[in-house]
Amino acid sequence: MSTNKKSFEEVENLLQEIGLKIEELVEKGAKATGEAKKDIEKKISEMEFKKENLEKEFISKRDEFEKILAEKKRLMGPDIKKTGEHLEIAAKHLGAAMKSLFSK
Repeated sequence: MSTNKKSFEEVENLLQEIGLKIEELVEKGAKATGEAKKDIEKKISEMEFKKENLEKEFISKRDEFEKILAEKKRLMGPDIKKTGEHLEIAAKHLGAAMKSLFSK
């Protein structure tokens, strides 16, 4: 799951970078005048809206992924435990066979 956490962190960092770029545009927009200022303010508004939608979608997908992952872990838990038990039994049998082989 570390790969998935890394991916989520990368997306979160990207969203933060987008936020910083929007802030830079806001500062530049404040210095602009006339029609250019209106265009910049419009673009800023659109970008903020898109950023908010991206953040909501990201959170939704991340939560959905985490629910699926938790369910898969819950379902696999008993199988993993059984596999461990079988591995332990196999190791005991292998040890007994080795002991029997070398004791002759």
